[in-house]
Amino acid sequence: MSLEAAAADVRAALASADTTEGAEFARRARNAVAQAILTAALEGGDEIGPPQEPAPRDGVRAHVPPELADELLALYEGGAGWTSRAIDVLRPLHELAGR
Repeated sequence: MSLEAAAADVRAALASADTTEGAEFARRARNAVAQAILTAALEGGDEIGPPQEPAPRDGVRAHVPPELADELLALYEGGAGWTSRAIDVLRPLHELAGR
């Protein structure tokens, strides 16, 4: 799996916000982010291109606290330093997934 493909999985998990409940959304996002981090470690990449679809802002904001929503939406947008930002959201997502 390439880092771009892993990022696409993260974007798909975030896009599911409109159709999943809170803990399920957090689990999907956490698992996709964790896979992307592992892929980045193996591939050595750290930059993701921009998405083809607009970010699911309202759905993400409905499931997570504002600061985490901002971080997740920044991940959705891609850019440099993507892996470091992904690492930063892993723990808060894990905590939400356990609720």
